[in-house]
Amino acid sequence: MTTLRVGEHLAPPTDRTCRPTPTSRHQVPQPPAGSGGSGRRRRILMLSWEYPPVLVGGLGRHVHALSVALAAAGHEVTVVTRHTDG
Repeated sequence: MTTLRVGEHLAPPTDRTCRPTPTSRHQVPQPPAGSGGSGRRRRILMLSWEYPPVLVGGLGRHVHALSVALAAAGHEVTVVTRHTDG
């Protein structure tokens, strides 16, 4: 565990392939060339306590955008969330 003092910053990551930036755009991740995983359809289960129409913060919006992008890429996506009234 790293302890930071006020005004200190974490060292920049050496691998930025999975780090979002302020200029990030929604993109469907592509498997590396020669990985043998191209075109493979996956079944994905996402668990979230927040999902539209229940929006408390930003988690629900992120889970929704990610699930839509994965489904558009051809994956079977199931999102399990809490029940809302009505």
